[in-house]
Formats: sequence, structure tokens, C-alpha cells
Amino acid sequence: MCGRYTNELEFSQLKLAFEAVDETFRPWTPTFNIAPSAGAGHEQLYVTLGNSGERALRLGRFWFIPAWWNKPLSNLPTLFNARAEELAQKKTWRPALASSRCLVPATGWREFVGNARRKQPYHFQLEQDAGPPGASSPFAFAGLSSAWRSPEGELVESFAIITTAPSEQAARYHDRMPLILSPELYPAWLDRKGDPTACLNQATEQATTRPLRIYPTSTAGNNTRFEDRSVIEPISAERVVAAPGPPAEATSHPTQLNLPLLRPEATKRS
Repeated sequence: MCGRYTNELEFSQLKLAFEAVDETFRPWTPTFNIAPSAGAGHEQLYVTLGNSGERALRLGRFWFIPAWWNKPLSNLPTLFNARAEELAQKKTWRPALASSRCLVPATGWREFVGNARRKQPYHFQLEQDAGPPGASSPFAFAGLSSAWRSPEGELVESFAIITTAPSEQAARYHDRMPLILSPELYPAWLDRKGDPTACLNQATEQATTRPLRIYPTSTAGNNTRFEDRSVIEPISAERVVAAPGPPAEATSHPTQLNLPLLRPEATKRS
């Protein structure tokens, strides 16, 4: 599962890193505590193919809104993560997998350990990144995007982050992890005419052995409204409120909620 992530680089750095043009509709600033939201004003960056076929940075809501959705957004199920193993089967994801794949730029993500009252966040980065904890270069989650027309006629773009089974290292903290794409897979993933199966399989295989840097951070970041660099800075062992457990067994059942099998025809009848 990936319900909180960080994108701490400047917009100009992201344009260079992803070789993308600017197709955003408002200025964007580095954000350290990105949380899912289907509401306006919470849009975050994603990369897709632009109008002329080049890569483009756009802003979308981090909560997938199917193009056929015709109910209030408050009625949306949990659609900010998409299970890699369900993409080809679920009607919610299948159209986007075929033609609306995207990259979600990030510099890290967080998972939470503990009970409802005492949750300890742990920050994840790629181990290959140089520099101290809290300083990272960008990478990309595999994502799916959507363009939805509101009843008022507004075109709303949104995206979801694809998740996969965790590596042995990540399994101590959660039974899912976001699917990271290596740069050499970007062209195939964004190619709207290509079959994403091989790319998805290769990315999933790479995820099992990708070294990660994981460390505890301040519980201030548990609050989705709290936005500050301190949420990605490491804390001392004395401040840790909950420690991770042993790696999850391969036979354990994922706790990330399965999505309902949404049917466009069912929503139209309501």
C-alpha cells in the first residue's frame, strides 16, 4: 500500500529528470507529506505522454476517478492504490492499463507501524541514492491515470499508484509496497500502443530485490494536514513509538483492501 509519499525536488529538477515538458495548470511546489485526496486543490504531479507525443508533467488528484463515474466524489471507494495482480481483471483498472499508464514522481514514501493510537511512520528511499537520509533523487512509481468530466463540465485528471507484494526488506513494515519503475522501463510503460504485460512483470521482479533505505521519522507526519520537511528527517531510537515486526510470511493474506468490482452499468442505474 502507498498512502503517503514525498516529492521534495524543485519542478525544474523534475522536468530534467523525466525529460518532460510542463502541462500543469498551476504552480507546484515540493511536498513532503502527500496524502490521498479526490478533492480539488490537492493535485500532485504525474508524467504521461503529452499532446505532441512527448513526456509531460501534469497535475492530478491522488485518488483515481473512473471516467464513467456519475456519483458524488464523496462516494468513491478507495481508489488511490491499484494492485498489480488485479489490473487486467478489474473493470476499474483495465481501460487505464490499456491506454492511460503514467509515472508518479517521488523521492520517498512512508508506511506506519503500530496500533491506531501509536503509529510510527517509517520513511522509505532507494538505497542507491547518495547523501544523508532525507535527501533523495527522484524515481517513479508505476501509475494509472484517468480523465473524468464533472457534472459541471470540468475536466478532472486523477491517478492511482500501483502496488505489489513487498520485498523481504519491506515486508517487516507492510504487506504491500508501491511498484517502482526503473528508468529503462519508462518508454514501454508510457507507450499507449504497447502491451504493458512484460514491463509490469519485469518491474515486479525487480521490486523483490531492490535495496531500500528505511528509517523512523516524526509522528507529526501522521497528520495529513502537517506539511514540513521534518516529516522525512530521521529520529532517534528513544523517540520511536513502535518497531517493525518480523518479515511477513509468503502465505499471509494482504491487508490492503480489495477493491469492489465496479461496474459502469451499475452506477448508471443509480
